[in-house]
Amino acid sequence: MGRKKSGTTKTQRKEIRLQKARQWILTYNGTPKHMAKHYKKRFHVDITTAVHDLQEIGVVFTQEYLDAVKRSEEERIRQKRLEKERKVQQEQDFLYEDSDDVYAFIAGYTGGGVPYGITWEELGLEPYASYEELMEAYDRMDRQREDGMFEEDEELWDEGDLY
Repeated sequence: MGRKKSGTTKTQRKEIRLQKARQWILTYNGTPKHMAKHYKKRFHVDITTAVHDLQEIGVVFTQEYLDAVKRSEEERIRQKRLEKERKVQQEQDFLYEDSDDVYAFIAGYTGGGVPYGITWEELGLEPYASYEELMEAYDRMDRQREDGMFEEDEELWDEGDLY
C-alpha cells in the first residue's frame, strides 16, 4: 500500500522540517556527538539527510565524522543489498528443491535411484525458469488434462481397450 499524499511537495516538507529543526536544536539536551542520531530519530530521515540538514542550520561537523557517516551508510546499503540477494537465493533454492537440470519436478526415485517426474521439456520451459513461467506451465498442463487426454496418451489407447 502506497503512502498517503500529504499535498505538500518535497521541498515544502524539507522547509517545514528545517523550521522545526531550528526550534528543536534550541531545546536539544543531548550531547553534540549524538545530535545527528537524535535528529534522525526525531524527524524520521536517514543519517546523511540528518547531517545535511544540521549543516544547513549551522551545526559544524568534523571531516572525520562526515567520512565515517558516509562509510557507515555505504556499508548499511551494501548489507541491505546482500540480505535481499540472500533472501532471493533462499526462495530459489526452495522453489527448485525438487528439481534438477532435466526434471522441473521430481516426484520420486525408482528402486535403482533414477528420478522420475515432469521434465522441463514437457512443460515447454528452459531449466530453472522463473516462478511465474513455471506456474503458467502447470496451469496450462492442468487445463489440458481437464479438456481431455494429451495427444501422446491418445496414441496409446485403442477404442477397443475402452470396452
